[in-house]
Amino acid sequence: MVGQTLGGRYQILEELGSSGQTYLAQDGHRPEQSWVVIRRWQPRSPKGEEPSAARQRFEQAMALWERLGSHECISRLLTYFEQEGDFYWVEEWIEGQTLEQALRQATEQGQPWTEAEVRAFLQDVLQTLALLHSEGVNCCNLEPSRLICRRADGRWVVLGLGCCNSGPEAADSDLEALGLIAIQVLSGIPPHKLFRDPLTGELRWHDLAPTSAPFAAFLDCLVGCDPRQRFASAAAALAALQALPLAEGVSPGAEILPDPVAAAPLQEPTTPPRSSVSLRARFWIPPLWAGSSLAALLVLLGVAAWQLAANLSLWGEKAIVPRDSVPPAGTRANLGSAGLKSFSSPEQPPNPSRTGSLSSSSPALNLADWAKSLRLKATLEGPAAITALAISPDGDLLVAGGDDGVIRFWDPQAGQLLQSWVGHEGSIETLAISPDGTFLVSGGADKTVRVWDLVTLGDGVPRLQLQGHTELINSVAISPDGRWIASGSADRTIRLWQAEDGQLVRTIDSAAHPVTQGSGITAVAFAPSGVAEKRSPPWILVAANGDPTVHLWDPGSGALLKTLEADYPIEQVLLSPDGRHLLAASASGVWIWNVGTGSLERTLAQPLSGLATLALSPDGRLLASGTDHRAQQIKLWDLGSGKELRTLGGQTWMVSALLFGPNGQTLLSGGADGAIRIWGPEHPASEGDSALRNRAR
Repeated sequence: MVGQTLGGRYQILEELGSSGQTYLAQDGHRPEQSWVVIRRWQPRSPKGEEPSAARQRFEQAMALWERLGSHECISRLLTYFEQEGDFYWVEEWIEGQTLEQALRQATEQGQPWTEAEVRAFLQDVLQTLALLHSEGVNCCNLEPSRLICRRADGRWVVLGLGCCNSGPEAADSDLEALGLIAIQVLSGIPPHKLFRDPLTGELRWHDLAPTSAPFAAFLDCLVGCDPRQRFASAAAALAALQALPLAEGVSPGAEILPDPVAAAPLQEPTTPPRSSVSLRARFWIPPLWAGSSLAALLVLLGVAAWQLAANLSLWGEKAIVPRDSVPPAGTRANLGSAGLKSFSSPEQPPNPSRTGSLSSSSPALNLADWAKSLRLKATLEGPAAITALAISPDGDLLVAGGDDGVIRFWDPQAGQLLQSWVGHEGSIETLAISPDGTFLVSGGADKTVRVWDLVTLGDGVPRLQLQGHTELINSVAISPDGRWIASGSADRTIRLWQAEDGQLVRTIDSAAHPVTQGSGITAVAFAPSGVAEKRSPPWILVAANGDPTVHLWDPGSGALLKTLEADYPIEQVLLSPDGRHLLAASASGVWIWNVGTGSLERTLAQPLSGLATLALSPDGRLLASGTDHRAQQIKLWDLGSGKELRTLGGQTWMVSALLFGPNGQTLLSGGADGAIRIWGPEHPASEGDSALRNRAR
């Protein structure tokens, strides 16, 4: 094409870009004027479409461009014509560097863009897309060659508006393409080379680009697989971008008092930067994004509340165990009771009266007073993201599973790491300790269930290795009498094993039941014998199947007994101590059913913040819920009244695991940042105080 003349006046000087359809030309009628750009239009015509129909669509596109082309960030249409059956348009030449050229330069120099540069870029492009989408038009093929930084003022301009199409898919395709471009300029890696989680389809890119947590979550809302996670429009995305705090403007170490606004959806990303990506099969669907100026206002108010809480310095003592402070391996026999004072922060000397013990007797506390007095007592730091927690019945042994495949044993009283066991290949997805505290069951991404002896902590070799699942293990449970183990897998099966010898008792295939449409078993639990009817064995098995339902199974026959329906896929299930109530965590909150009748008794909503994990106190009166990467909070609920008692901040990533100590006074949380946090009342009650309270009642 170089050297040819089009339209009787435009001489082609050179080819632009890599598409082979765009050219730099000189206007022969106005040689004194600057250059122009000519693009060939190649419509995606339906099979058998007449040339006249294609011509009509071309003229309609040009008419739309003439109407919208006055926008300062849209290139101006000069003219258009048809030649030898091909359609061309002529647009103004804009002096500057295209994004395609800028990316090539950044790659050659090894200098990806900064977050500030990407935000400025997105600001310009989203303003233009908001205008186009308001007219029902999308760019159809938004790519780096169609974006140019105008040298005159540094603004980003969209080129080739004639490529646009009209239709309801305007926002979705353009916003996803823009998000992929933003990730590429941040990381220097083309979208087709980014890793996608094979189970969820989500991009795993957070470790590749140094960005603030709110901005990373913003980009996730542009490129997420689930349409309910994405922004509803370019205007909504623009409002959220403008509401984002500066990277240094958020203080994650502050406590947040109860405030529904604080649960904004733009906080921490899902992939912790300190450890390798875990292939988790848990079905996570966030709630709908508000996508409006009101949502932007909520984000601003939430950040303001966060910063105010930081300035008030609400924390009590904050204890940390350094990663390199690891004592020699120990056994159950040498577990000490030195108390949390043995690893308090040097900035704040420990107060022995405020440390407490995980194994002290459980006082009859007023829930509201207990929640109000709760403080962060200690932090145990490890090298990998925490994926599961379990604690022995006496409270002397804390077990943590990591996404590095290592099981770590802690003395929670002394803050000492006792042993680290390596066995699983891939992340530890779930842990359970037998009711008598004699053995541990673990399940992981390597599709195996392992049984470990806890009597002496041994040499770190599993007593049993149970195989048969074809996908990773999401959940394990031990029957109340310690004789059976249930494992739920992403392969949509539940397997029941004998705990003593590992013999497979039964496999329940949820895919064989037409009422179960989930993508895999996400949670399993045994109901205590008092709930079940007279049968052998004397329990029922509760399971979530990766869909908005919970299923009750007869483990003896494998029959489906009952189906309970929710709104979002269920992540976790818990049973009350008496076995009468079932609690299930979904993206919208907590659902509470009566197990015997199957009736829904209550829901605890958590707006704008998806749930990540649940824990129930030993007496069944208090519920703790951990939120995902967007809020990194712990919420405390009075189950009797359904009232939210307290919101705990201070997490630096999502809360991935929660459990109460056996006495009910202590709460332990595990995070994707690798830390285990121990929470307790500021002034723990003594046994005498407990007795006085009991007598007063």
